[in-house]
Amino acid sequence: MKHDRAQLTYPKAGAQLAFAQAATALAAIGVGTLAIGSLAAGLVVIGRMAVRRFSLKAGAIDRLVIHELEVGRLRVRELITDERS
Repeated sequence: MKHDRAQLTYPKAGAQLAFAQAATALAAIGVGTLAIGSLAAGLVVIGRMAVRRFSLKAGAIDRLVIHELEVGRLRVRELITDERS
């Protein structure tokens, strides 16, 4: 008796493997996107806290040093000049 053997092919396994690889890649991209979004949101919150802290201090600057400044128009409330010899 001669037995005929048919060659078995598994096309579904290859498709499932490709799908699993694509799903894994998309999941990794999703996690990376979530991490970047969380970092950006954290930076926005930190920036808002810094602005709020500055505004709570009445927005006053005690001393400002500018080495070079070009101004078209300037309005001054009080003029204080240092007399140097």
